[in-house]
Amino acid sequence: MTTPTPTPPGFLLPRFETFIEALCAHIAAAGLKHGVAGPVIVLIWQRLRRLGARFARLAAIPARRRKTARAGSAGPRSPLPRRFAWLTRLIPGTASVAAQFRAMLETEEMAALVAATPQAGRILRPLCHTLGIRPPTCLRRPRAKPRAPKPRAPQPKPPEPPAPAHPAPNPLWSRAPGAARFNPPRRKFRA
Repeated sequence: MTTPTPTPPGFLLPRFETFIEALCAHIAAAGLKHGVAGPVIVLIWQRLRRLGARFARLAAIPARRRKTARAGSAGPRSPLPRRFAWLTRLIPGTASVAAQFRAMLETEEMAALVAATPQAGRILRPLCHTLGIRPPTCLRRPRAKPRAPKPRAPQPKPPEPPAPAHPAPNPLWSRAPGAARFNPPRRKFRA
């Protein structure tokens, strides 16, 4: 039985770049064959190459010199779809190329990079979502703790109703049940 050889340091970046190039080449070849418009293929290429360039910058900068970017607007919204595994549905066959990416995500070097730099998750999670890969445990976001309900301010007591303007009915003058307040006299008609 052979033991797996550990990946040498610095091997992750060329492997990721090779994966991006292979994915772009597959999209170019299979995209036109499946009727995907040329401008859409170019948008997909730009998106993938942008993710690759961000990952290369992140892997090249030493950990102590990295700065976190401020959260804000990311720019104009991309016209590409956003649902899970949209690229594998649009261009069948990308799942075979995605298997290389899944294997790369499961390496110890990738887990160490993600643990050292949380910014890597912002690059790799969208790529996993695009290719239909469930992120491994190192990439999953921690679950947000449920927020405690805000304490409610004490409600002021409603003011007491004012005393009635008319006097209360006299209990000595009881009324028959169903009696009206004023019964007009009945006229008797002569026959």
